[in-house]
Amino acid sequence: METLLIEIPENITEHLRLPPRNLKQELKKEFAIHLYAEGLLPEASACALAGMTRLAFARLLGERQIPICYTSEDLEQDLQTLRTLP
Repeated sequence: METLLIEIPENITEHLRLPPRNLKQELKKEFAIHLYAEGLLPEASACALAGMTRLAFARLLGERQIPICYTSEDLEQDLQTLRTLP
């Protein structure tokens, strides 16, 4: 896995309205939300980047009134999963 390092100047981080204690995780979450909302990152990858479950990520999207992108491929995958359940 490739790691990408983004440098954010301290004078910028001082103005962020995010909890300083969890700044790194909060920035990853915000980045994941943005990429997902723009259609640049699929849901599973956005959840992984945000460090959240699908349910928690979906709730967060709902709180922010960001529509969930549910494709026909997502539906087929969910149907396949349901078929394997007892």
